[in-house]
Amino acid sequence: MAWNAGNESFVQNLDLFESLKFRAGWGQIGNHGIGPYGTISNYGVLTSLYGNADGGTNVPIALLGLSNPDLTWETTEQLNFGFDFSTLNDVVSGTVDIYNKTTKDLLQNSNIPPSSGFLNILVNKGSISNKGIEAALNFTPISTDDMEFSFGGNISFNKTEITDLNSQPLQDFYENGAVSNRRFYYGNAISRGQYFKSFANVFVEGEESSLFYGYQTDGIYQTEDTDLVQGAVAGDVRIVDQLTEDTDGDGVLDSGDGVIDLKDRTFIGNPNPDFIYGLNINFRYKRFTVRALFNGVYGNQIANGNLLQLDNAEGLAFRNVLPRAYNNAWRPDNQSNTHPRIGYNTINDLAITDRIIEDGSFFRLNNLTIGYDIAVKDTSLFDSLNIYIAGQNLLTWTNYSGYDPELSTFNYTGLINGVDFNGAPNAQNILLGVNMSF
Repeated sequence: MAWNAGNESFVQNLDLFESLKFRAGWGQIGNHGIGPYGTISNYGVLTSLYGNADGGTNVPIALLGLSNPDLTWETTEQLNFGFDFSTLNDVVSGTVDIYNKTTKDLLQNSNIPPSSGFLNILVNKGSISNKGIEAALNFTPISTDDMEFSFGGNISFNKTEITDLNSQPLQDFYENGAVSNRRFYYGNAISRGQYFKSFANVFVEGEESSLFYGYQTDGIYQTEDTDLVQGAVAGDVRIVDQLTEDTDGDGVLDSGDGVIDLKDRTFIGNPNPDFIYGLNINFRYKRFTVRALFNGVYGNQIANGNLLQLDNAEGLAFRNVLPRAYNNAWRPDNQSNTHPRIGYNTINDLAITDRIIEDGSFFRLNNLTIGYDIAVKDTSLFDSLNIYIAGQNLLTWTNYSGYDPELSTFNYTGLINGVDFNGAPNAQNILLGVNMSF
C-alpha cells in the first residue's frame, strides 16, 4: 500500500516537498531449493561389477543419496515501512526503508554420522530473523544544458538473529569457560587437507548467524613461564585455558584445568558487518562525462585461513612464509610475544584461533567511467558515437592483510561465512570501448 501524500493540499501548502510518498508492504516468498526427487530415495547402478557363481556378472544397485520425505518450502516473510521524498526543487531526494524479515524452515545440508554411508542430508532447520533500516540520499546541485553534477549515497544496517533451532537437541555449549544447554550446530569443515580441517562458524539459537568459534590466544609462551598447558613448550602459541573446574576439591571453581581441548572454545569473532554503504558521483560538462561508484563494508571480521601457513615459520624449505613470521619468530635468545618459534605449525588443529581473525572493513572505488560524445551532426553514418574508458576494482582501502576483503570463495554454501582460504583476489579490469548507434 502507498499514500502519495505530496498530492494532499496540506502538504503542498508547506511548500517544502516536490514529492512525498509513504509505503507499507507485507509478503511471503517461497524458496523451493530442493532437487528433483529430493524427498524420495534415489537408487542407481554402480560402476563396480561383481562376478557370480555361474560365471556371470552381477550389476549392483545401491542407494545414492538419503531422502527426507519431510522436506518443505523455505519461506521468507517480510514486513516493510518506508517513504520517498524530494525537496528544494528536486535538488535533494531520498528514500528510507525499515524492514523485519523472517525466514523459516531453512533448507540446510546437515552433517550426519559417516556410519550411515553418507556425509549429509538436506533438512529444514529452524528460522532466522533479519531486522534493519536502509536509507539513500541524492543531491543534484547543478543541472543545466551544459553541466550537470550529482552525488549520493546509501547505507544499510542489518541485525540477524537465529530465532529457532528446534530441529536441534539441547547440547552442552562452551563459552568463556562456562557450559550451558543450547541449541546449535556447526558449519562445514573448511578443508580436507592438513590445514583448516575444522569448521569456522557456529550457528547458535539466540545469537547472530555464523559467529566464529574457536580458541582465544594470549601471546607466546616464554622460557620463564611455569603455567604451560599439557604438551606445550616455550615458543608455542599460548591458548587461553578457558574451562573452569574445581580442580582441588575446595568447592571453588579454579581458572583453567591445565588441558586445552574442545571445551576451551568460545566466540572469537563475527563475520556480520555493522553496516554496508555506497557512494556515487556523476559529472557532465557538455560532451564530457565522469561516473564513479564506491562501495564499502564496516564492522565485519574475516577468518584469514591463509595465515595458518604464511604467518608461522614452520621451518620447511619448500614453503613460503611472510617475512614477519620468520623475522619476529620466538627464539630463546630473542624472545617474541607476537610470533611462535620456528617449527611451530597448525597441522590438524582441533579448532581455529583468534590469531587468524582480522578486521574485514573496506572502502573501494568499484567503478570509474570516463566518456566523451563525439559530434556526428555532419555525418549520416552515425546517430551517436561515444568513446569511453572504464575501470573496475581500481582502489581498495582496508586493514585486511589478505588479497581481497570482498570474499567469494564459499558463496555456494551458507555454512561457511567470512572465511578466506586459498581464494583468488578479484581482478582489476580496465576497458577501452566505443558505443555507436546507426
